[in-house]
Amino acid sequence: IPRLELVRIAPARASSALTRCRTIGPFADPAAAAAASDALRAHGWVARDRDVDTTVSDGYWVYIGQLTAAAQRTVLARLNAAGIHDAASMTQPEQSDRVSVGFFSDQTHAVRRAEQVRQLGFKPVLDLHQRTVSVRWLDVDLKPSDPDLQPKQFQGNAATAGSAALQVADCPAKAAAG
Repeated sequence: IPRLELVRIAPARASSALTRCRTIGPFADPAAAAAASDALRAHGWVARDRDVDTTVSDGYWVYIGQLTAAAQRTVLARLNAAGIHDAASMTQPEQSDRVSVGFFSDQTHAVRRAEQVRQLGFKPVLDLHQRTVSVRWLDVDLKPSDPDLQPKQFQGNAATAGSAALQVADCPAKAAAG
């Protein structure tokens, strides 16, 4: 009689496929992130804070570079005589060869100033100024039956008023353990 072997198939392991990670942010203000975290908790979700450094543009800088100290004095006198009174020599060591002719929040005004300076015979540089800011994202594990997070759930109250438009996305992949 042939012998039959029974093979037991192990049940599938519970995996992360039972949940999906979603992230909401960015929150520039810690109080706004805390308020959103409280709102998530009120819905039964636990948020994990994640701080991310990001670069943001905060204006346009127009300057004249590669100037000696004597040349800077001459440039400032000519700019002042032409009605540009907000020019100044830069004092930081890495920028000490420059005369700043303005910092502008919008490109149109920066281009206009650069053109004024160019008409005086100088070679202005128009530089997009950026800075690094730390923002907070909230990561949340949702069950398949949970509705997706909606940014409007967290916008419009006093605590989140200082935050930029919020986004909801998949959580970033975790770095492989090494």
